[in-house]
Amino acid sequence: MSTAVKYPHEYRIPVSQEHVRSIKDPHLQSLTTLHAIVKVRDLPNGKIPDKINPRSHEVIKMGSRIPEAIQGALEESPELFHLLNRGCLILAKKAWYDNQSKILHFVIESENDYGMVDGATTDRVLEILKKGVSSADFDSLKGDEIPEHFKNAYIHLEIIAGEIDQDLRIKLAGARNTSVQVKEFSLEDLKGNFKWLQAILNKSKFRDKIRYKEGEPNPVDVRVVLALLTLFHAQWLKLKKDPIVAYTGKGTVLDLYTNTDKEKGWQEGYEKLAPVVVDILELYDYIHIEFQKAYKTAYGVDGARAQLGRRKGVTFIENKAKARELHLSGNRTQYVLPDGWLYPLLASFRMLLEWPKGGRGTVKWAKDPYTFFSQHGHELVYFLIERDEELGRNPNATGKSKGVWLGLRDKVKTQLLEERISQLENK
Repeated sequence: MSTAVKYPHEYRIPVSQEHVRSIKDPHLQSLTTLHAIVKVRDLPNGKIPDKINPRSHEVIKMGSRIPEAIQGALEESPELFHLLNRGCLILAKKAWYDNQSKILHFVIESENDYGMVDGATTDRVLEILKKGVSSADFDSLKGDEIPEHFKNAYIHLEIIAGEIDQDLRIKLAGARNTSVQVKEFSLEDLKGNFKWLQAILNKSKFRDKIRYKEGEPNPVDVRVVLALLTLFHAQWLKLKKDPIVAYTGKGTVLDLYTNTDKEKGWQEGYEKLAPVVVDILELYDYIHIEFQKAYKTAYGVDGARAQLGRRKGVTFIENKAKARELHLSGNRTQYVLPDGWLYPLLASFRMLLEWPKGGRGTVKWAKDPYTFFSQHGHELVYFLIERDEELGRNPNATGKSKGVWLGLRDKVKTQLLEERISQLENK
């Protein structure tokens, strides 16, 4: 707990009447379960005790898998956060909703008997993220000082209120904090399907960055790596489609990776990317870091549209000392961008790959991608942001838009073709 609270303590949270329901327990008449969908900005993060929770949450490592996933869901899909996150379960002495004031009340009589029995990791991560917004207390911030994702995100609270004995408390804590099952990608690692990829990455700067098995401490899930490689897979050229699935479903990416049908060429196609695997991972973070520079070139330095940090989906960290570290490269940025922008932008660079004809030789860059972005990144960023505007400033919708992926791909393809024509004319 980061904030000292005296007990018993009554918590008050504003909630719309449409977003709260109270249900009497069918067997235990002394208990009432109250469900509420509350705004993340209104949740008193770090102030609800969690001593009855079987896990310790005093130290949260923001770079680890679960906090990273919570942060990603909040910042990239705030409108879906209450669905993507299972929320918080609170045991309270009493809980009720005031229809007149539209305030949800619950009383924690003792931190040893009541409090947050599940969801404490989410609570602490949200506390840390709120502290990162400003040096001032989050609750004191005005509307225009609060990032959009905090304004738009909701979270599900389940409050079980009444006389809860020790036996029920222990059963609830155990049932709601089950062990994490072995993930599918761990099984793939055990079968050796990642050996070729490990061999490449172990010789690079990413040696200790990739997590191949559930529970490993390395910060980047191998499925993220596979998703980035999927953006460049040669099969999309044959199918005349864009790899939107790399953004929308990492489970589907794993299915593609493990597809051994030689006629479809998925698994073999991933391994053919071996010469550019490291480049692709570096390029993902490079675009993230350089996006702001390209944005300024596209929109100038004055006016509201020139302020990238105010755009929906972008988290601007004003304090340079607290700039976000990107897990792959270790570089830091004050502008944390949504994958709904980064994935289609990065995917367009697959048009810069030159594939060997007749199956002989190896894949290589037709043009250096870093040079290409420095020359034309502002054009791509302008197109991307304008489409985002048309889609209601919704990065998630942008990341799912076929028109966005196709438009960016065509722009890279056209620019590369024009450069080749220019080179021929100048010979």
